[in-house]
Amino acid sequence: MSKSDFFRFERKNDDFPFYSELQSPSLNLKNSLIFLIAVAVGFALFLIGFGGPVQPFMNVIFPLAAVIFVARSQWTSLFRKLVAKDILLIVGTYIVNLIVTFGVGFIISKLFDVSANPVGESFNGSFADALPTFLKMVPMLFGEELITILPFLVVLAFGVKVLKLGRKPAIILAVLVSAVLFGAYHLPTYNWNIVQAVIGIGIARTVLLYPYLKTKNIWTSFIVHVMNDWTLFGLAFISSMHH
Repeated sequence: MSKSDFFRFERKNDDFPFYSELQSPSLNLKNSLIFLIAVAVGFALFLIGFGGPVQPFMNVIFPLAAVIFVARSQWTSLFRKLVAKDILLIVGTYIVNLIVTFGVGFIISKLFDVSANPVGESFNGSFADALPTFLKMVPMLFGEELITILPFLVVLAFGVKVLKLGRKPAIILAVLVSAVLFGAYHLPTYNWNIVQAVIGIGIARTVLLYPYLKTKNIWTSFIVHVMNDWTLFGLAFISSMHH
C-alpha cells in the first residue's frame, strides 16, 4: 500500500488488523461471521439482562472470545501500548466529543421529541447508590468499543476485498456502518427514537472512533468513552442531588 492510501491523521507505519489478504489472520466470510455472531449474541444477552452480576461483561466476553478464537496469538493487535502523546489525543477527543454531544443533543431536542436515558433518571442523590452504576459502566463501555470496532473491521475487510474499494473509501464506509450500528444499539435505551439514537448517538460515535482510527489502539477510544459517559452521568447525578 502506498502512502496515499492512508489518511494524514493516521500514525505512520501502522495499520488496522485482519482486513487485508497480506495479514494473518485475514477476515474471510467465516471469520467475519464469527465476529458478527459473537457481537450479536453478546449484545442480545446483555440486553435481556442475562448473567446477573456478569451481565455488564456480556459484550466483552463473547466478542473477545471470538477475536481470540479467530486470531489466536494475533488477538492482541486490537490493543497497543499507550504512549505519552496519546494523553493529548484522549483529552482533545474528550473535549470535542462533549461539545458535539451537547450540540447535536440540543439541535435534536429542538426539532424532535427526545427520551431521557433511564440511567440518568435513576439517580436519587445518594453517592453510595450511584457508585455501582459508575463502576458497571467500565466493562459495559469496553464492551461497546468491541461491538463497534469488530463490525468496523468486518466492513473494512468487506469493502476492500468484496467491493474492491480503496483503503480510504473502505474506512469511510466502515466508520459510517459501525456508527449507525452503535446508534442502533441504543434504540431500546431511548425508547426506539431513531433520530436520537441512530443520528444523535451515531454522530458522537464517529468522534469517539477517531482515537482508534489514529492509533489502532482500542484503549484510546475506550478511555475517551469512559471519560465522556462518566461526565454526562456525573452531571445527571449532581442534578439529582439538588432535587
